[in-house]
Amino acid sequence: MNKITFSIPILLSMLFIAACSSSSDLEQDNKQRPDWIDHAQTTYPSNVYLTAVGQASSRTLAGKNAVANLVEIFSVNVKAETHTLTEAIKNESALGVTMESSSSLQRNIATETNQAIAGVEIKQTWLSPSGEYYALAVLHKISAAQNLTEVIMEADQEALKLIEYSRNTAPNSILAVNALRNARDLQVSRKMADLQLAYIRGRGIPIEVSSQDIEQLIRNSLASLEVSIADDSETDSSLLQAGLSTLGVKVVDTSSLQLSSSIDVTKPTRLEQWYWLRGSYELSFSENGKVISRKRWPIKVSSQQPELLELRLRDKLNEHINTYLQQLLSDSPTL
Repeated sequence: MNKITFSIPILLSMLFIAACSSSSDLEQDNKQRPDWIDHAQTTYPSNVYLTAVGQASSRTLAGKNAVANLVEIFSVNVKAETHTLTEAIKNESALGVTMESSSSLQRNIATETNQAIAGVEIKQTWLSPSGEYYALAVLHKISAAQNLTEVIMEADQEALKLIEYSRNTAPNSILAVNALRNARDLQVSRKMADLQLAYIRGRGIPIEVSSQDIEQLIRNSLASLEVSIADDSETDSSLLQAGLSTLGVKVVDTSSLQLSSSIDVTKPTRLEQWYWLRGSYELSFSENGKVISRKRWPIKVSSQQPELLELRLRDKLNEHINTYLQQLLSDSPTL
């Protein structure tokens, strides 16, 4: 399932355009304050609708603010779950978490909200005697629930396809692990949609394979790997071995799956009182002599003593080797 994550301003603009295009756009010019501003539930019962009011100096902006307020009402109910979910994923993840940060999960909340409130309408607007505009955004809960259900079902189906691909048809071990990582991330996103659905209708949809289940599949897959370290690697083999062991990968003397490393650095340069060493670090996996994944990272270290640059470089690799290996194993291969 390919998703497009919009920034919040773009998201709100799109939702507002959709709301205006499908609304009745009823503007009230009477001077008396309409009841819907303070008691929208009288006309649109809360057991059937979600409502929000926006106000601004223009009718258009008032409508946008109403939609924004509806988004906030809708999403705030799952934000409390974000921190707990983030920490759970961090604790359970074997492969570095592409969705581990709160900001990433918040983006997923925004994406699922976009799906859920596609049917929002601006039902009423009012111009007050003081020149302030008010607008009422209304969303039918059944419509939102249907949209979220489609998102959840699509995520579940795609996750199962990825698991099946990983088990049976992936051409190599890297693509197999990468498919599981993608399936896990889908189910984390699915969790956001399910939380919103539970808020809308009081219950979510039972999940067949959760992100925790897929995390265990990833661990099992990593534990089944046997990797040897190439003799021509330009990194201390103990460093690579330690990184692989952290991921649960078994290191052996000889294997069809082989890890190699290389370092490409320029001559040290001096800038004011500092010496700088710049270059790149590359890791690659080969299976039966064919490279199946290769990644390169920029590296930069500095010291006021040139003889310490090599030591700083080693410290840099020690600090980041786990992340490098996680990306090499789980990201889409770069050849």
